[in-house]
Amino acid sequence: MAVDELAAALDALLGNVFAHTPDGTGFAVTLDPGAGGGAVLTVADDGPGMSADQVRRGASRGGSTGLGLDIARRVAQSSGGRLDLATGPTGGARVTLELVPPAAGPSLEGRL
Repeated sequence: MAVDELAAALDALLGNVFAHTPDGTGFAVTLDPGAGGGAVLTVADDGPGMSADQVRRGASRGGSTGLGLDIARRVAQSSGGRLDLATGPTGGARVTLELVPPAAGPSLEGRL
């Protein structure tokens, strides 16, 4: 996976927080080691959350293109990983991007 693809996914996920939550809404970004050398990136917010129909490609309640989650999903899938959407423990949205390391090739370690 190219670093610019990872940057586009992170930009999309953070952009969603700023575009779809009220000003001052709390959010957290965590990056944890994944199984087998991958990584798990989670972006969680205390905003209004999202319904299943808003997760479709091209769907947005905020006047955007609605493609941000699709970009992140394609990046995850291109690595063999996945994108999970859930409601956070206190409401809001929780988006988890699981990235699987390539079988061979350069590592992203130290470049994030």
